[in-house]
Amino acid sequence: MMSIFERLANMTKAVAHEALNKLENPVLLMNQYLRNLEEDIRIAERKLTEQQGTLKVLAWRKEEALRSAEQSEQTASQALAGGNESAAREALSAKIQFAEQAEKHAAQIQEAGIRIQELEFQIQNAKEEYERLKEKRTELAARAQKAEERSQSIRPSFSYGIESGSAARGFERMEEKIMQWEANLDAGGHAYSAPAASAPHTEVQSAYSAAVEEELKRLQSKRAGEPASKEVNE
Repeated sequence: MMSIFERLANMTKAVAHEALNKLENPVLLMNQYLRNLEEDIRIAERKLTEQQGTLKVLAWRKEEALRSAEQSEQTASQALAGGNESAAREALSAKIQFAEQAEKHAAQIQEAGIRIQELEFQIQNAKEEYERLKEKRTELAARAQKAEERSQSIRPSFSYGIESGSAARGFERMEEKIMQWEANLDAGGHAYSAPAASAPHTEVQSAYSAAVEEELKRLQSKRAGEPASKEVNE
């Protein structure tokens, strides 16, 4: 035996749990993960282009510094030949500065080269992962569609929300969700992860109104001397 208020509370809990359990649409989420991965690849490719441009600029600056250092040495040699040690010292000081700049640019070139290699490796792996996940999406989407079709004979379908996350991790979660969905359907078709609809607000309101009417009748009966009631069968 269960009172109308208990039934109302259980109904509300069931609606809330069902809504939370049906927030994720595997197909929509997989598409979102792929779009996120595509954007990550585009960002990495832009960074790669920038690094390649930086590498060219650094290489040009290094060559310019080396040429300037060589010219400064020639100037110092000519100054010494003319007996002008002061001018020679100034030219050699300039040579040292240009040589230091060339070394600095060489180190920056090395760092840029390493960064380019890292980006190329990341982009290649991301593209391979993207193709793998595209194939996985096709497989999981087919399984999700089949599970959804089976679920239509059990209860109405519901709408989904969308969330984003890491592509590979998200796909794994979606596969687990679909596997659970399939297992539940095979076990008896009572629990499933089909899309969620908006909560049956009208049904809850009706139950609440019925509870109010029941309490009103109980009070009226009590005032009239009738036995207080009541618990009704569900």
